[in-house]
Amino acid sequence: MDYITWTYFFRRLLMNPSYYELEGIEHENINRFLSSLVQKALFDLESSYCISVQENDVFAETPGKIASYYYLNHNTVRMFREELSEEASLPELLVILSNAHEYDELPVRHNEDQTNSDLAKKLPLEVNAHTFDSSNTKTHILLQAHFSRIQLPSTDYLTDTKSVLDQAIRILQALLDTVADQGWVVTALRIIQLMQMAIQGRWIHDNSLLTLPYITPNLLHCFSPSTGGTRKKGMPSIKGPVDNLPQLMSLCAGKFDVLNAFLDGELSRTHIDQIYQVLNQMPQIGVQFSVRGWWVNQGEKIVSISTEYKGGVRPASDWIQVHADQEYVLHVSLNRLNKNKKRDNRCHAPDFPKPKDEGWIIVVGEIETRDLVALKRVGYVRGKTNIQIALNTPDKIGRVIYTVYLMSDCYLGLDQQYDVCLNVIEPSIESQVNTEITAELEGLT
Repeated sequence: MDYITWTYFFRRLLMNPSYYELEGIEHENINRFLSSLVQKALFDLESSYCISVQENDVFAETPGKIASYYYLNHNTVRMFREELSEEASLPELLVILSNAHEYDELPVRHNEDQTNSDLAKKLPLEVNAHTFDSSNTKTHILLQAHFSRIQLPSTDYLTDTKSVLDQAIRILQALLDTVADQGWVVTALRIIQLMQMAIQGRWIHDNSLLTLPYITPNLLHCFSPSTGGTRKKGMPSIKGPVDNLPQLMSLCAGKFDVLNAFLDGELSRTHIDQIYQVLNQMPQIGVQFSVRGWWVNQGEKIVSISTEYKGGVRPASDWIQVHADQEYVLHVSLNRLNKNKKRDNRCHAPDFPKPKDEGWIIVVGEIETRDLVALKRVGYVRGKTNIQIALNTPDKIGRVIYTVYLMSDCYLGLDQQYDVCLNVIEPSIESQVNTEITAELEGLT
């Protein structure tokens, strides 16, 4: 109450009481009005899971903290809480994104309901045919049109698409935090894919080579091995077509002739050179893992994790013994293999309305239970970056596999996946105590 009296709202209230339906400017009337206002605000926030009220104390809840951090309306995080599910599909997540309260004011101009109807017929996902005059339905249509690279009917629609995309990433980040709090790994991975789609303007199933400039679907045949005749200079010896970015990046690393052999005759030398520059700037990340913790009779140590598994029966050396119900630290070392000479952190995203820095999201999950164990955001990797992630081992004794996903927050097709194989043995009170003491000492330094 005291805080409100120091706001411009309080000044306006006194100057124009009838506008706010204030009965009078006497102290008693003002006090009753403000008390009612505060009670309504608290009720709305509690209904949206943002706060909890216990007697005379108000406590912030996770959805409220997320809404505050990302500047979202409380109705948006309420909708997240009520609509999200453990294994939400991409189409379902697209609907949830489009229904965010932040899009409620997107303009739907005169006769645009008909334009929306016509545009919706060209899109792969159905929208509600009875709501073409809705701002949220228009948002859904504009996002699909962005992914499908469909020509928009007017400059107004281009402006509206820019407005939608300007807000999409922070809403998706909030969506990701909401899902992480629930511990849903499948939905979390799909939200990150939706983030990649928004930034690149592509569907998740599109060939990742289409990320490159000037590469269109009708040029994808160029990346197949030559059949018959004389092989072009620089053409690599490959058995099958190159159908993804990592493959092409590996073949063309420091070798312009390889890319030129693929595209010569289809594109000009200038265009091929521009593609090569973009290809060289795309991140090639090497990953190494180790686990640090306490073991009974062994003390604290660091155990390296192999990333060389190629399938089949896992060797015994892949399984790391850990105590049940104990915290360990997963060390993740990211090393950029292609050093970027330009001090530019921007990703290649020509269809996104504003510059976007390269970034990564590390997700640790247990696929058998569909549980999200940990999530960590990482910024631009220039040389070598070391990340520490706290992992709590399961209570049950036996073998368990944690899967670590290194997900790009802006590129399609550059994600990586590794397994951390744990052989969970009996818990150790000694190791638990030493782990807690070590954590407290590290917190003091």
